[in-house]
Amino acid sequence: MGHSGIAQSAKLSADEVSSLQAAYSVCSAAEQFFRYAATQVANSNLRYKFLQLTKLHLNAAQRLAQTCATADTISQQRSTLSTVKSWYQHQAATLAEQSTQHTMLAELAALLQQQIRSLRQLTAGLHNREIKIELAQLVAELQICSDQLQPLLKVLPPSRK
Repeated sequence: MGHSGIAQSAKLSADEVSSLQAAYSVCSAAEQFFRYAATQVANSNLRYKFLQLTKLHLNAAQRLAQTCATADTISQQRSTLSTVKSWYQHQAATLAEQSTQHTMLAELAALLQQQIRSLRQLTAGLHNREIKIELAQLVAELQICSDQLQPLLKVLPPSRK
């Protein structure tokens, strides 16, 4: 995903623009969540994965921001991505509370899989080849990080004292 923008010279339909906006919103919320979560966990392996996910989402959001414009159409994938975005925003706001961290870590595994599935479906519905390639790469990188993160989420103590 080393391009300066996702398909910046390509003509996009309103539906594709709206899909990209949904993906941007999730990436932006996820970047903020993982950046803060990395400061709240005690385990260095988990912190490293959270920082890796921060960078991945930040890079994707920066590229998506260059392509997005306003559109009103909302599909099932965009709805799901909106739910994922809301979860990231809520968890970022409550992460400092020790009592909620264990629940957040338990939910994170399933949420990442939901995000990946929705981005895959969104990617499959796009017609622009360049955008499909960029989003497919984001999905692949998220899947790799998620696969590496899953064992850590199952065995680690959830918080830093």
